[in-house]
Amino acid sequence: MPLDRQLLLLATAAFLAAVVPAVRALVSSHWRPSRQWIAMLIGFLLQTGAVYLRGQAVGQCPMKSLSDVLVFISWSVVLLYFLVGPAYRVSLLGVFTAPVVTAMHVLAFVLPNAFPDYAQKAKIDPYVELHAALALIAYAAFALGCITGVMYLLQERLLKRHRISGLFYQLPPIQDLAKAIQKLILLGVILLSASLAVSFKLNTPISNPKLIFAWAVWGLYAVIGLVMWRHVLSPRQTAWLAAVGFIIPFISLWLVTTHG
Repeated sequence: MPLDRQLLLLATAAFLAAVVPAVRALVSSHWRPSRQWIAMLIGFLLQTGAVYLRGQAVGQCPMKSLSDVLVFISWSVVLLYFLVGPAYRVSLLGVFTAPVVTAMHVLAFVLPNAFPDYAQKAKIDPYVELHAALALIAYAAFALGCITGVMYLLQERLLKRHRISGLFYQLPPIQDLAKAIQKLILLGVILLSASLAVSFKLNTPISNPKLIFAWAVWGLYAVIGLVMWRHVLSPRQTAWLAAVGFIIPFISLWLVTTHG
């Protein structure tokens, strides 16, 4: 097995190690975020090494196959987790992020024709690489918005059912989660807008499937962002939008990498 795959397996184990003790600690109401932070950092460093080595192996940024896209998005999700968690006081975000990242790694490994070789390029176009990287990081922001939306809905459910448990006390104020969802959606829209702006320099045909899906995802989240900004829906409904909305970009990733 290539070294990049070995590092990815070790990263998966690190993220899994971040979940199991955290869940036990939450149930017993003795939560220590520092322990999970260390496991998440180790997983991220191993991920970074895996992405770098994979890029060296294929001679370009590894973003062509669905397996590579899943790994790149999961790497971006963890990166944003470290940036967003402290900023919005969402220290428990790792408990929800780690299993999602682990699942994406597992899916990347079990997909048919996982991690295929790439056709050699005579010349790497930096604008193409930038366009794709910005789009995938935007999708990572939407994924983290989805995770935060699930946290919001869980806390609201606990409040309505008066189930004040160890998990409830570790969740951040519900208002902070609502603000985090809005800012993650905004960040994703900005990044995806930048990606689409770069695409204009590529002279890509408007009929290109990847561009069509990218614009569709941009339109979806632009509407979600507008709805949030205008306060048309309740925070609960916008949390549902953020949580369920990620289904569309996730499906689009499969379509453009397998049929695009």
